[in-house]
Amino acid sequence: MKIIGLTGDAGSGKSAVARILAELGATVLDADRVARRLTEPGTPVLAEIARVFGQGILKPDGALDRPRLAARVFTDPEERDILNRIIHPPVQAILEQEIAAARDGGLGVLVVEVPLLLETGLDKLVDEVWLTVADPEVKLERLKARGLTPEVAAGILAAQMPQELKAEHAHRIIDTNGSLTRTRQQVIKYWTEIKPE
Repeated sequence: MKIIGLTGDAGSGKSAVARILAELGATVLDADRVARRLTEPGTPVLAEIARVFGQGILKPDGALDRPRLAARVFTDPEERDILNRIIHPPVQAILEQEIAAARDGGLGVLVVEVPLLLETGLDKLVDEVWLTVADPEVKLERLKARGLTPEVAAGILAAQMPQELKAEHAHRIIDTNGSLTRTRQQVIKYWTEIKPE
């Protein structure tokens, strides 16, 4: 089993690359999906978030109001640290279990898509780090296209490890500034280099 840690800034094209790798035959484990599962209504993690941040970060149906929470934590580093201390440990525990299970599972490629792969030390559990990169203005436009305000989008990018520093730890770098076709060509090239026989 080959395990790839896929990381990159918000808006840098991680999800697009993960989809391409899934099409090529990889199994993809998405840290953001794990976090969403852990913060569904009725979960202990969501209850703790609501206790700490107040009921105002919940929608009327009890679901987490993600845009409202993002607006708070990405403009206040202290609140962001508090949220990370609540969410990161359970997410990391699940990712570590899944990686260990994959290692025991034999053949294939597991892609672990983690925005904070390097910051959390999860890169130590993977065979290779693949990094998606894009220019700052491209990332900002992509985040605004998701409905984020310019302030929140800028806050998200400012809160992350600098792209240049991430590049120092990457085995393979995928530039997503161009077309999806160009991104796909890079991914296929790397895939053919690492694909198990």
